[in-house]
Amino acid sequence: MQELNKDILLIVDSNAITIKLYKLIFRDAYELMIAKDSDEALQLLKDNEVKVVLADCLQTSDSVVNLFETMIHEGLHAQRIITVNQSDHVLIMDAINRGKIFSYVTKPIDNKSLLVVVRNAFEQYELQKSNHELVYTLKANNIELKALLKDLEREEAKFRNIFNASPDPIFIIDANTVILESNQYAQDQFSYSNEALINIPLTAFIHEADVQKALEYVIQLKEVGNTMCEIRMITNKNTKCDFEINGYPLIYQGAKAIMITLRDLSERKEMEKKVLHSVIQTEEKERRRFAQELHDGIGPLLSTTKLYLQWFNKPNLKMDKNVIIAKMEETLEETINSLREISNNISPNTLMSFGLNTALKTFVNRIRNVSDITIRYTDNLTLKLKPELEVTAYRLICECLNNSLKHSEASVIELSVFNEEDVFYINYQDNGVGFEPESVMAKANGTGLLNMKTRVQSMGGQIDVQSSQGHGTVITVKVEMK
Repeated sequence: MQELNKDILLIVDSNAITIKLYKLIFRDAYELMIAKDSDEALQLLKDNEVKVVLADCLQTSDSVVNLFETMIHEGLHAQRIITVNQSDHVLIMDAINRGKIFSYVTKPIDNKSLLVVVRNAFEQYELQKSNHELVYTLKANNIELKALLKDLEREEAKFRNIFNASPDPIFIIDANTVILESNQYAQDQFSYSNEALINIPLTAFIHEADVQKALEYVIQLKEVGNTMCEIRMITNKNTKCDFEINGYPLIYQGAKAIMITLRDLSERKEMEKKVLHSVIQTEEKERRRFAQELHDGIGPLLSTTKLYLQWFNKPNLKMDKNVIIAKMEETLEETINSLREISNNISPNTLMSFGLNTALKTFVNRIRNVSDITIRYTDNLTLKLKPELEVTAYRLICECLNNSLKHSEASVIELSVFNEEDVFYINYQDNGVGFEPESVMAKANGTGLLNMKTRVQSMGGQIDVQSSQGHGTVITVKVEMK
């Protein structure tokens, strides 16, 4: 009966004396199987998890190289070693090129050298097996991501349908009010084709008395998000009409833009206005939610996986490579779970199963394993948090840690979560290079900081970000738990 704790080494050799020698050399190290020819060897390979094949090129009845080629063709991944005479250069090159051998040993055989070569072959088998599993996991993860991207594309198609089918004039403009796109109703209202409207400032159609008001509205829109105002515009036949303008910041063709919807106050019923406003707002919120969950949920996990991969190639590892591979698999598994959670609008798996403290400890420990940064984490919570507050806190802290790892060059991170009576607090601090919060928020790369503020404000809380160049970063969050 095969011993479960021993790896299998297959000997392909017809010489009884050589086989007896191998049994003496490997008797305590591996489970030995013996095959006298290629057919017998192939059957053993198919019936057992053989990790290494050691074959004598001269003692077998048929070509060992042909055996190795058959193994490759049939997907049998055991590592291949041959024993040859020192002068058999042609045979060695043939085995390397066609048989893809791991190594070869020349006769007379040195026992210690042979043991080293075989042991290295077993290690190579385990490494390749782990790599195959990792590639499989990455492919599965890629399929999940593609499915999520298709969902986002469907949301984009919905948005485009609303844009084109809306009974109100809609313009997409840049920060200078220059028109980039218009829907059919806008073209009908102002008696221009879409091509003719493009590159014309929207202010060209605004009554001169309201031009400044419109410009101030666009500035306010860029700072605080979607708001509305009323202005007078000149439509076809030089007719003055009062319109309610609703603006929404968005990304159009890779650049920041604003979608302007005009509602004719003199003709539209109040109910119709409310219905369209609700539909557009819901679609926009859904798009933002997808983007925010991808950024906050998947970004930190993939960044952690990247750190593991970078650590894997360092010359002086703190950890065994197999352990690092296991950690990568664990992180990728959580990434897949998080993707599944985004689709079902539920909490992270670890967070849902074990709570905020365990989820944070798990994430922090992953970072400690692959980083030189010192992370000091304390948890002094005395009250149970609501599920939505736990998710918000977890995502926000993951984002903070991710930003510190990627940008801060910090050596120490201090993190504490606690409550004082019915008020929940997060204190986060690093000693990194710091940044200018207002400058970052004004740029496209300020999405993470904006999402953090949005998450806290959605819970009715307050967030304070203090940072400057060369002085690290301090982030404080306060949320009432009632």
